[in-house]
Amino acid sequence: MDRKTDTLDLENALACPDCDLLLRRIDVARREKALCPRCGKMLYAGKKDSLDKTLALSFSGLILYLPANFMSLMTLDTLGLQQSASVYDGIIALYQHHYFFVAAMVALTALFFPLIKLSLLFLVSLALKLRMNFPGLRLCLRLYHHLDEWGMLEVFMVGILVTVIKMNHMAHIHYDTGFFCFIGLLWVALGSSVVFDKGLFWQLFERNNM
Repeated sequence: MDRKTDTLDLENALACPDCDLLLRRIDVARREKALCPRCGKMLYAGKKDSLDKTLALSFSGLILYLPANFMSLMTLDTLGLQQSASVYDGIIALYQHHYFFVAAMVALTALFFPLIKLSLLFLVSLALKLRMNFPGLRLCLRLYHHLDEWGMLEVFMVGILVTVIKMNHMAHIHYDTGFFCFIGLLWVALGSSVVFDKGLFWQLFERNNM
């Protein structure tokens, strides 16, 4: 990371999140990291083909979204009685049992926020890829940053695994299509966050005068 002592180009400047040192952004190669010279905080890492990968993964996530959330995850077979449920069915069951707050939180973190995040990421990356500009595009990227920590598919997946472990000795478990789609959605959502290069996206906004 280069440090400038006289003047600093504000368009290429950034502040260290730990010590607030103003620095000039430089390009880093793949698998290289930019570190703060004062405190050693990692500022960003080099990512190859971030725009194309983000576009592909966000689009894949949108394809997997419906089957992952509305198709049956698994079927429990107990003494000949079978019961299956999807993510949506689980939310409805919580609501019907008067767990209104829990149902609302699960709906937000497992249904709405992941969909909004994937949609915003796909919209922004597609617009940058095609160099299309429309009002509110920058707002979409800012909104994605604010929602980045609210999509908790991995937490819901932990809950599914706990259920599998507890019910494994009590019932025979059949894994349905929704279960594998949900795993795919989880990996795609995590992957899109990993390959997403925030600095590159904002630079593309400036280069394309968007």
